[in-house]
Amino acid sequence: MTTHEERVVIDAKTFQEPLRTLGEAMTEKVFREGVGRLAGPRYLAEDLSMMLRYALGIYHLLFYLNADERRKGDCYWHVVDGVSAMPLVRSLIDCLYNTTAILLDPEQKGPAYRRSGLRRTLEDLNEDLGKYGDQLEWAAYLEQRREGVEMLMCRSGLASEDVMKEPMWPTLGTYLRMKQESKIVSEHQGFLKTFTHLNWRQYSALSHGAYEAFIGSLGHVPVGSYYVTDLLPHEDRPKVDESYEVFVTTHLGRAATVLLCIITELQAHYRFEGANIDERICKVWNALLPLDEAKELYDGRYRKLMQERKISPRDQG
Repeated sequence: MTTHEERVVIDAKTFQEPLRTLGEAMTEKVFREGVGRLAGPRYLAEDLSMMLRYALGIYHLLFYLNADERRKGDCYWHVVDGVSAMPLVRSLIDCLYNTTAILLDPEQKGPAYRRSGLRRTLEDLNEDLGKYGDQLEWAAYLEQRREGVEMLMCRSGLASEDVMKEPMWPTLGTYLRMKQESKIVSEHQGFLKTFTHLNWRQYSALSHGAYEAFIGSLGHVPVGSYYVTDLLPHEDRPKVDESYEVFVTTHLGRAATVLLCIITELQAHYRFEGANIDERICKVWNALLPLDEAKELYDGRYRKLMQERKISPRDQG
C-alpha cells in the first residue's frame, strides 16, 4: 500500500483479512460474552456488537469495490465507484465516536444511546402519521412499525415517558462543541478532534458535497477530477487514472485504522480472553503503523491505552 509520493509500501495481505476476522471474532465476543462484563443494561452488548458489525460491513464494502480483480476484470466498474464510497470512512469515524462515548460511562451512556434512538424513531413515526395518516395503507404500516418499536422498548425495560424525555444523542460535531467539566470527557473530545483535522476532514466535506472536498486531494490530483475526467484536456486525463492507486490505498488504510481503533477500544474495556484477541490486535497495529495516520493515533492514544489495559501478545487462549 502507498499513501503519498515519498510513499511507504504496505502489503494489504498483512492486515486486510486479519483485521476482518479479528472484527468478526470481537463481534461474537461482545454479543455472546459481553453481558455482565461492563456496568449497564444487557442490551449494551447488543448495541455495541451491532455497531461493530456495521463498521465491518463498511470495511468489507470498501475493499470489495476496490479489489484488483474487480477493478481490472469487471467491465462495469468505474473509478468513480471507489471515489464515491470514500465518505463511508466518515461513517467509521462516527462508529468510533459512538462506541467510545458509550464506553466512557456504559451504565449511563448505554441507555441514553438506545433511548435517544427510540425517541427519534417514535417522533418520525408521529410526523409521518400526521402527514399520511388519512391514507389507510400508510396508517396500517405506521401502526405496525409503532408496535414493533414499543415491543423493543418493553424488551429493553424502557418506559415510554423516559424515552420521550431523553435528549437527542449528540452528533460528533455537536459533541466536540460541548463544554465539559470532566477531565476524562475533555480528553475524549481532544482525541476525537483528530478526526476533524487535515486529511480526515475531507470525508465529512465530501459527504456534504462541499466545494473544498472536490478541490482537495488524496494523491496527485483534486478529488473532483475523477468525476470530470472526460471534460479535462486530453493530456491531463492519464494523470487522473494513474493517481487512483495512491488515492484508493490511502483511504483503505485509513478505514482499516479506524476499524482497528474500535476493536481496540472494545477489548480495552471488555478484556476478553481466548481467540488470541490481544495478540491479533497487536499484529494488525504493527502492520498499519507505517501509515502516518495510524502512527499518530497509536502514539496519541493507543500505545498508552494498550499498556494500561495490558493488551499485549501474550494471550494464548
